[in-house]
Amino acid sequence: MRYFFVALLGALLVIACSDNEGTTENTDSANCAVKPVNPNGDSELSILMREMAVWTDSCKAAVMYNRTIPAKPEKLNTLHTAKRTDENINESVYASMATLYQSKVTAFESANEVNDVELFNGMVDACVSCHNNFCQGPLVRINKMYIPTK
Repeated sequence: MRYFFVALLGALLVIACSDNEGTTENTDSANCAVKPVNPNGDSELSILMREMAVWTDSCKAAVMYNRTIPAKPEKLNTLHTAKRTDENINESVYASMATLYQSKVTAFESANEVNDVELFNGMVDACVSCHNNFCQGPLVRINKMYIPTK
């Protein structure tokens, strides 16, 4: 009896996933569309934040393996002006957080082997501070960016 249900499930799966060649009906391409990463849509700022996360991950690897720090993305300069998903946020708080982050990036860029971990983690701290005020969703990913200290 169990084999019957497994075979039935397999047959239904094959039918559901089979190509409908020869049909003249239009298929709904929206069903196959890639869903956005951000459930609220992809604003300029959310796209910038993803690029910043990739750069930060690259910086973490560079620090951990004594490699050259990659150049920061030029788009980082648009942190203050990038269109936000939620335009109703407190502008003065956001601006101060963006300025703090940019100052931490500048400090990290001038890091040496003695203080690179501390300055990198300070940059991540700035991300956490901002995301504690706005958009807490990425905090899980951001908290994984820290470099453990000995």
